[in-house]
Amino acid sequence: MIKNISYYENIFDNISEVILLMEGQFFIYANLSALTLFEVDSKEELYLLHPSQLSPQYQPDGELSSIEANKNIEFCYKNGEHSFEWLIKSFKDKTFLTEVHIKRIILDDKEVLLHTIKNIEPIKNLEKELKKQKLELEQKESYIQKINETILLSNEDNKNLLESLVLLDEYKKALDESSIVSKTDLNGIITYVNDNFCQTSGYTKEELIGKNHNIIRHPDTKKDFFTQLWNTLNQKKTFKGIIKNRKKNGQSYYVDSTIIPILDTNNNIVEYIAIRNDVTSLFEKDELIYEQFTDELTSLPNRQRFLNDLKNCTSPKLALINLDRFKDINNSYGIEIGDKILKSFAKRLSIFKSTNLNIYRISGDIFAFMAFGNFKIDELHKTCKNLNTLCDRESFKIDEDSFDISVTIGISDYHEKLLTHTEIALYWAKKINIDIAIFDEEMPFYKDLKRNIELTKEIKQALKDDNILIYGQKIINNKTKEVKYETLMRMKLPNGKILSPFVFLEHAKRARLYPLMTKKIIEKSCEYFKDKNMVFSINLMIEDIKNEKTINFLFSKLIETNVANRVVLEIVESEGIEKFEEVGDFIRKAKSLGCRVAIDDFGTGYSNFEYIIKLNVDFLKIDGSLIKNIHVNENIRLTVLTIVNFAKVLGLKTVAEFVHCKEVQDIVESLGIDFSQGYLFHEPEHLK
Repeated sequence: MIKNISYYENIFDNISEVILLMEGQFFIYANLSALTLFEVDSKEELYLLHPSQLSPQYQPDGELSSIEANKNIEFCYKNGEHSFEWLIKSFKDKTFLTEVHIKRIILDDKEVLLHTIKNIEPIKNLEKELKKQKLELEQKESYIQKINETILLSNEDNKNLLESLVLLDEYKKALDESSIVSKTDLNGIITYVNDNFCQTSGYTKEELIGKNHNIIRHPDTKKDFFTQLWNTLNQKKTFKGIIKNRKKNGQSYYVDSTIIPILDTNNNIVEYIAIRNDVTSLFEKDELIYEQFTDELTSLPNRQRFLNDLKNCTSPKLALINLDRFKDINNSYGIEIGDKILKSFAKRLSIFKSTNLNIYRISGDIFAFMAFGNFKIDELHKTCKNLNTLCDRESFKIDEDSFDISVTIGISDYHEKLLTHTEIALYWAKKINIDIAIFDEEMPFYKDLKRNIELTKEIKQALKDDNILIYGQKIINNKTKEVKYETLMRMKLPNGKILSPFVFLEHAKRARLYPLMTKKIIEKSCEYFKDKNMVFSINLMIEDIKNEKTINFLFSKLIETNVANRVVLEIVESEGIEKFEEVGDFIRKAKSLGCRVAIDDFGTGYSNFEYIIKLNVDFLKIDGSLIKNIHVNENIRLTVLTIVNFAKVLGLKTVAEFVHCKEVQDIVESLGIDFSQGYLFHEPEHLK
């Protein structure tokens, strides 16, 4: 489980692109944009799904989606990054083409695959339309060329004039069908417009004929442009260019214009013919691309542009810049002030932009410098130091307030894992409280990261090879000497080494593999004891109780193996246990099946007697850290005695953990503790 998921949600949910996080081969998180793309009502509907479950059976190349998806995932795990086109199917069976970018990243010491998905179906359709329009433009240019040739022929040879006029009439018809056509006199007064002109501009012929052509002029078009246009025409040359016009309703549109001066037999201009093609869609595409690659707030290139540039850049160097304690500003002053600071900071960054240095806003309060070409790593380091100096020297003036904003920066030189290494450098700089850190493979965090990646692989392999093992340790009744067992989790490595949960359990939780391991222990414990007339315990944590799938699996397995009345479910005590309604509900359901319940590790850290009363448990297992020192510490003995007396009042049985010598056991018995467990009696053994 990602520790700071709410923090990442705040980031990802504010990104317009679809963001999915994958652990192993299954999605574990989706942002809000994913709901629209996949046509689902909640993010959870996408969790634990394989990409092939969100795709048609086959991709456009004929490959099975399940096979091709696994290839893409494997490639990204191996190489760190991968981009490709992918056909997606929504929950309402709509299919559309997307552009997918996968990046292997680390979130809270956890290796995941970050999927960025963009629906390119509209762009693909637009490209087809643009290709069609291009062909039409080429055809129209051919018409224009033929018109010019015909005009020349008519001037050179009068005997062919009639034939030329016939040809001109045919060309005119063709152009009228496909182009926006108008004629003006020498003063720019409109003398002719075709139907396409009226349809595009929104004016009628009656509103246009006799008016100056300026009627459709857009105020954004500069005066210099028209000066150049008329200079070209006055030289009896054809003008070609893109012109921004304005419709009757005020909307703008763009036309690819060819304006021809028509000459008489004396080579004098008598009128002008303008032939245009509507290319507004081309500019809309440019605007769309601009929006997709530009951060709306700061107008800096966004994360998508950054990733594209990173992929295509030669020998890049990277610096990630994080505004310190920016979240505190948002919380204290509001998002509006926070946004103003981000805009002001972006302007400050812009002074460092150069030919070989680009600036980006990656997300939230994270910005980036990407250096390339002959820009050296030491130059990038110097630039970052200058930025730090500038931030220290100049406060940000926002409305009536002044804000001192410092930054922390991570830097890395060119490497196939450039972004990951830079993120590690940034993390390390924040951890040891320095302004700037340059990535080094000797960084302790990097070593831990590599070990975590290795451990994740080991856990996955153990699950695959059925090497999540159950061990058992005897629990002795101090009066009857009757024996019961506590089942314990162990993991076997390929080399035969056995690891205790202390080594891998917390990491398994971060890697979202813990529920699978819990199910393995539940299944193996029930199967082992189903034919044995013995009481046995299964350990559960709050994470297990809150996981509906895990609890449903537990109850179904207890019923299937008919062992519920011989099971003690041990819940590990943790701070906040009493706050979870799920715990009380779980205990009631478990007891309805015949199970008994114990609170494990009671007596240290967070221990609240009140919630014990409310939870209606059967056993208190006294924490081993108390029991193992009870023979040398009188205060501990008195603490344990208090717990025992409290349990007796409530009618609860007590269990002493970590009983390692006879001296401890004698005290345990003298205090009236009901059960003992520890190496004095039995070391955990593999239950095969």
